Amino acid sequence: MSRPPTYHPPYAPSPYSYTPNPTLSSPISLDEEIKLSATPQQRELNESLAEIFSIIVTLDYVEKAFVKDVIAQEEYTATCSRLLGQYKTILKNESVREAFGDLEKFKREFDVRPPPHPHVPPHPH
Repeated sequence: MSRPPTYHPPYAPSPYSYTPNPTLSSPISLDEEIKLSATPQQRELNESLAEIFSIIVTLDYVEKAFVKDVIAQEEYTATCSRLLGQYKTILKNESVREAFGDLEKFKREFDVRPPPHPHVPPHPH
């Protein structure tokens, strides 16, 4: 004896299951580009600060990889030297240096966090 097919509601909203609610709609057009900078100088400053942010995060990951013997000392040294050179070059710009302040202030202001500690199973003895 066969059982009748079980009805399963649609996984995603379909045109018949979703009706937009005008009271919940936003006055902002989601198709409109949002400018993060008013001037080219502000845009360049934001890009430079974003590059510094990425360098700091990358250095944290490289250091963690080195400590766990994932990368060799030669690769670690070369990578850190290159990243620190980029960091120093970006900070040669006076407006970037002023906006950056110092490392601890920058980390607090932009919420730079160390990489999460991955779970490493203990070695069998």
